[in-house]
Amino acid sequence: MSDDPPHSVPRAQHAQGRRRVTQVVALVCIAAALIIGASIGLFYYHSSTRGHQLVAKEKQSIARTHSGSSQPSVTTPVQCTAPSDANTTSPQGLIEATSISLQAPVLGGDGDPQLNIAVGHVPGSIWPGEPGTALFAAHDVTYFSHIDGLSVGQTVKFATPCATYNYRVTGHQIVKAGSPIYTSPLQNLMVLETCYPLNALYITPKRYLVTAELTSIQKTGISAVLPPVATPTVPAPAALASQGLTLATNKLFLGTLSLQGSPSLSWSQSPAPIDDEAAVISEYFGALRSAEQEQPSWWQSLTTSQVPFSDSMPLHNAAISSYSGQVDPVLSVNGHTLTGASLSLTERIGGGSAPGLYQLLVTFSVEHGTLLITQWKMTPAST
Repeated sequence: MSDDPPHSVPRAQHAQGRRRVTQVVALVCIAAALIIGASIGLFYYHSSTRGHQLVAKEKQSIARTHSGSSQPSVTTPVQCTAPSDANTTSPQGLIEATSISLQAPVLGGDGDPQLNIAVGHVPGSIWPGEPGTALFAAHDVTYFSHIDGLSVGQTVKFATPCATYNYRVTGHQIVKAGSPIYTSPLQNLMVLETCYPLNALYITPKRYLVTAELTSIQKTGISAVLPPVATPTVPAPAALASQGLTLATNKLFLGTLSLQGSPSLSWSQSPAPIDDEAAVISEYFGALRSAEQEQPSWWQSLTTSQVPFSDSMPLHNAAISSYSGQVDPVLSVNGHTLTGASLSLTERIGGGSAPGLYQLLVTFSVEHGTLLITQWKMTPAST
């Protein structure tokens, strides 16, 4: 008599059923892998084929424009169409970086229709040549798969039939998806954005950014290099300067940089605004250290004769323990020359003869290329 309970399935049938289930699961997995592999292969084929077509089309447009007027004059300008984010399949330019063998077509927009075949220009960001930040995005496994190989100082270009915009790489970042991208009307920047890691075949929560600043514009064969702009001298004595007077060695949260006066376009498109801001910040830290360490001779080298050392009295033999909020520098510019600046800060002072919270207003002027403090006004603030 069998030991199996009534109505039970024999063990052999159980094993056979498990084998069939395993085989079915294996076949489904293989089929899924084949489908995924085929989809990836088709994506790469379509991206590469259509991308090459767009590159060839834009190169032909650039060649026709240049061959038609190799020595253009202001009286016979080449007719150009500004790049656009309108829904179009026509390339708006080329992103080029010879150091990593990158040559990619650019389409207006950053949706899948654009990113599947090209680099997309993110709507809402400026186009190269305008003040601000031009933001370009691409899939990590296509055109931007090697942008981590761009070294600081190397060149990235945005080429169109009418002009080539040359940018110098200034840095790399890894940020969370959706993080705000820095932009300022005082700079002309380009940012290349892609998913991180750069070899991921899936959507990731992080983004890889490469930032570059505009250095020159070549219009139809004529180079229009942005003119060098002299940064004013910070007259800090060597003993003071050796203490470190930059943001890298001091704590200060900068907010928005504002302009007054009539800055020229070439000035605003150059690194000058940031360089001038850095000089103003260094001048401030120099005066701050002079006051904290009670060095009137240092103070006199940084200020005009109308700013007595006694104006900094709350800081004598004291130190700033914290700042309240951000600092928004203001630069006054005439053409391509910095003429003055101002800083408004709220700072808490510890130690010394009058600790507490103070409002500080500092104004600056430029005299014969030298940056000097013309006002240092400290007012007790209520807590």
